[in-house]
Amino acid sequence: MILDHYIIKKFFSNFLFILFAFTVIFIIVDIIDNIDKFINRGITNNQIIDYYILSIPWYISIALPMTILISTIMCFITMQKYHELTALKASGVSIFRTSSCLLICGIGLCFVSFFFDNIIVVNAFEKRVPIEKKLNNKLFKTSKKNNIYYHLDNSFLAIKRFNYNTNTGTNISMQNLAGPDIEKRIDADKMIWNDDRNIWELKNLKIRSWNKGKLSYSFSKDSTLNIKDITPAIIKKDNINPEEMNYWQLSYFIDKLKNKGLDYTRWSVNKHFKTAFACTPFIMMIFGIALSITKPRSNYTTGIGLGIIVIFLYYLLIKTGQTLGYNQILPPFLSVWFVNILFISFGSYLFIKSRT
Repeated sequence: MILDHYIIKKFFSNFLFILFAFTVIFIIVDIIDNIDKFINRGITNNQIIDYYILSIPWYISIALPMTILISTIMCFITMQKYHELTALKASGVSIFRTSSCLLICGIGLCFVSFFFDNIIVVNAFEKRVPIEKKLNNKLFKTSKKNNIYYHLDNSFLAIKRFNYNTNTGTNISMQNLAGPDIEKRIDADKMIWNDDRNIWELKNLKIRSWNKGKLSYSFSKDSTLNIKDITPAIIKKDNINPEEMNYWQLSYFIDKLKNKGLDYTRWSVNKHFKTAFACTPFIMMIFGIALSITKPRSNYTTGIGLGIIVIFLYYLLIKTGQTLGYNQILPPFLSVWFVNILFISFGSYLFIKSRT
């Protein structure tokens, strides 16, 4: 117990300092990168402060894996530098016993990471959205969404492009179905939401109708479309970026897309990413221990340098896996979890090898 307490205390003293340092560095780099935009667009100091306060959880989430890796490396290299590991080994205490307390902490940090990302980070992002909207959505995110689809009871609605600022859709296509066959198809240049009437106004319509196999055409300059299940608020809610949703929201939304017969690949990839990324504390803990006790004796520069390479490869591979999943080259689960499986396997190999 005394040994465990000593190692955990040494680890977390490094952990808190490094996490704070990384978070501050990320904020400074982001401010430097965007300072011209802040000034040119007349963004107030209070808006900037609010934005970055609400961005802190996101920066912590990104910094957590590399913080754990570097903290673990520094903890064990320090013990090695002062011959503490040698003394423990001479006393019959194995490296596995020495590091077991940190491995248990790594598992605990996986759960902390999962709930932190899916509750605190997502909630902070939701509070940040009104600030971005107040900034006219020019700095950080687009106000438009492409390719929106709705499968209603007996019809199918496709919106090529939707502008959230003006509540206007362009290149509209709506098909009314009679069983498996198309009964009517309506194409419109625009659909504009009328707040006073709570109805959609269609512009420049081309209507095609099928009656007993015969096709007829008609045209109209203006018309209305009353669909209670589709409003600008619902469109915005239904088409939120999957990166902005927590695990439970993604699960609910995937079921909703399945029921509509729509593609849910991107949301499924991000759902599995939420759990895969939460496992990084344990993975980085294994790598940190292995890299810091390999022979010949490691120093801070070598250990941290190797740690940075590990972090870089992990982020590169997991982002590559996400892209492969989005494009349906790999199944959603495998697209993000194959990286964890690879790193856990290799990290465990290094850890076992370092004990010999």
